[in-house]
Amino acid sequence: MQESGSFAAAIDWLTAAFSEVACSLGSPTGFSATAAFWAEGSTEMEACLAYQDRFASGMDDKIRAAHLIAFYCHRLGLATGAIYLAAGLVPRIAGLRFETYPRSEGGRSFEAGRFHFLLDAPSAGAREPGEGKQRFHDAFVLHMKPIIALIKRRCGLSARAQWRLAADGLAGAFLEIGRLRGQEAAAVERALAIVRCAGSPLLSPDLYYEEIKAEGHGRPLSRTYRMRSGCCLYYRTEGGDFCDTCVLLEPETRRERLRAHLRASEGKSAENEVDCPSP
Repeated sequence: MQESGSFAAAIDWLTAAFSEVACSLGSPTGFSATAAFWAEGSTEMEACLAYQDRFASGMDDKIRAAHLIAFYCHRLGLATGAIYLAAGLVPRIAGLRFETYPRSEGGRSFEAGRFHFLLDAPSAGAREPGEGKQRFHDAFVLHMKPIIALIKRRCGLSARAQWRLAADGLAGAFLEIGRLRGQEAAAVERALAIVRCAGSPLLSPDLYYEEIKAEGHGRPLSRTYRMRSGCCLYYRTEGGDFCDTCVLLEPETRRERLRAHLRASEGKSAENEVDCPSP
């Protein structure tokens, strides 16, 4: 089937483009069912919460929860978004594990953690205009509902705060994918169509994209950024601050920070969106 080939090709592209997330097809050996991974008192969930401590000192459970939801939904958005944007397909998450992998950043190498998704190929793509958007939205919300309810019980972070972070993670992932594929405008349009579905828990007027312009070394610079609707609470950690796209900042303060970021990143790879400290 052509769709099966497109699905495999999209996974190959994702694997080459984003080492911080992994996807597999086939045997469930070594994976937990999603319901078992995200279960009361599961070792996997507790390990993921504890992992957030590497990004800041002085975290409490609510801050860990905020970082974890942002972290997980960004990776989930990369995995499912790459397949959706490249092949028009919405995969099913058949299993999950949290694993370490070698990462290099800023000239140093270290071990980091990532989510590894076991995927089932969908039976078909969208047949009607708008069907793919609704199918992706419904699958994402269905997947996240029990996770958000669990994190609320475990850590006390409200469901509304988590849904805002989930939408931010998804929108940021689509922007990164579109930028790398040379299809940024289309990716932004499709992300907004998903998070703005009527009645969706992802819906927030505070989530949008904005093009930031600045003067570089003798040439104009511009880049599209995803403006957050939620807060990762990093400012409440020891020595923490507001993220450059934080919803708690005044719009012009965000723009000033992002113009500075744009100038500082001139000539460098712009693969990753400005985000909260959890990578």
